[in-house]
Amino acid sequence: MPDLPAGYRRPLPAQRPSGLQSRRVRAGTELWRVEATHPSEWTWKGFADPRYRFDPVSGGFRTRYAATRLVGAFRERYRATGSVVPTDHAGQRLIRLVSTRSLRLLDLRTERNLDALHVDDQISTGQHEAVWNTCQHLADAARRWWPDLDAIVYRSRTTPSTSANYAFFGIDGFMHDWWPLAERSDVLIDLVLREGFTVDWDIGPR
Repeated sequence: MPDLPAGYRRPLPAQRPSGLQSRRVRAGTELWRVEATHPSEWTWKGFADPRYRFDPVSGGFRTRYAATRLVGAFRERYRATGSVVPTDHAGQRLIRLVSTRSLRLLDLRTERNLDALHVDDQISTGQHEAVWNTCQHLADAARRWWPDLDAIVYRSRTTPSTSANYAFFGIDGFMHDWWPLAERSDVLIDLVLREGFTVDWDIGPR
């Protein structure tokens, strides 16, 4: 295996690296997520041990994940099941988040930011232990460098050309809608016909 770039093999600096830039996106930015819990019940207490890519090592806050496209949210959520939506997920919620203000982002899809961190595109999709360690330390570091940071944006492993992933740190900048999956036959039928999904309950004629 080739050597990892230097940014994965050394600690992140205490001060924001020269050239690393955040950016803002406008109010009205739309994100999608599929999960069991209603947004009003989401907890923002961090995990003692990080579980996912941009969960902070400190455990000082919670990171949640969403996609910029509806299909992206489903492909990320059901990748491990082979794009099968199981019967017991009929009550899961399809959640649409819409930003009510501009959001400050650290975008890891730009060459400038990859170079400033001395990393590569594995920061978005790589599974190497050192890559995940850097991602999880970056969650803490990025919020130290920009205390008002709303999210880290990174490339999707399942829909790289059509959707991006947001690792976000709170819901105060969003309004939300939600629907039980079983009530969105229109969405499920489209996933079956166009995206190769299987839904393990009757969703009507196709």
